[in-house]
Amino acid sequence: MPGLRITFAALTLVAVLGPLGGCAQMTGPGQVKPILLSAVWFQISFPSDSAAVGEDGQKVITEIITYLQANPGSMATLIGHTDKYGSPDYNVRLSHLRADAVRDALVYAAAIPADRVEVRWTGERNPELATNDEVGAASNRVVDVAIH
Repeated sequence: MPGLRITFAALTLVAVLGPLGGCAQMTGPGQVKPILLSAVWFQISFPSDSAAVGEDGQKVITEIITYLQANPGSMATLIGHTDKYGSPDYNVRLSHLRADAVRDALVYAAAIPADRVEVRWTGERNPELATNDEVGAASNRVVDVAIH
């Protein structure tokens, strides 16, 4: 069976998603250069119906602060989540409050510049774990933190 040959008449920078989230950049006809996309991930858990950062969450925030201070060129993206209990509108607000609580700990308590912290929230959409029980629901009461 003959092999497939592709020739590019004009080259445009193209990045394609590869296995395990890696990327490759097309640099010329038949030439592909891997691009490493990296982030350091942290996760802060919250009790049900609460945006208060607990003792374990404070420990994780301390790790985040240490990392951000050691890497002054890095940015933090905070994404608040909730479980599915409560109304969708309430859960959007709660996930926002959770992400804001982590942001406040970074910006106001640790003096990380606000322009290095992006806050997002999803409410009950995009759960960490699809679940129909209270035990699994705790996995969705989080703020994910990506340092990039």
